[in-house]
Amino acid sequence: MARQQDQTVHTGNTVVLKVGGKEIGRAQGLDARRSFGTQPVHEIGSIMPKEHVYTQYDGSFSLERYFVRKQSLKDLGLSALGEDILYKGVIDVEVVDKQTGKTVRIYRGCTLQDTSETFRVGQISGENSNWVYLEAGDGTETSSTSSVANGGSGISGGISF
Repeated sequence: MARQQDQTVHTGNTVVLKVGGKEIGRAQGLDARRSFGTQPVHEIGSIMPKEHVYTQYDGSFSLERYFVRKQSLKDLGLSALGEDILYKGVIDVEVVDKQTGKTVRIYRGCTLQDTSETFRVGQISGENSNWVYLEAGDGTETSSTSSVANGGSGISGGISF
């Protein structure tokens, strides 16, 4: 199982970071989360829940990458340093299997929530960003929000990992 094409699991070395189809690289991690707002249903006479119901969907992810000269998230049009954030649209972010080219996950309607940079003595500088998204998929479904995500004044082409 030493050959990459024979591996049965995804690893960090099988992904590439692209913006609008253009490789920019230096991503170190993407941690995505989904919350379903699960609430217990209780009744008088018992401390035990009778069922759990889903009340809302919230999706977010954190992107960690090295701070690249002339290719920071701001330079790429994905981030802002102030009120210029008001002119940024929504984008789609995609995780793609490098071997097959198939979508592993897609996060639609992504909006930047916050961003930060780190500069330390003796270390590579980095930038981190947190995003919220409207929905997630695996590329096999039809999106109800993809027209929203791609129809605004955002960045066409999205980001691929």
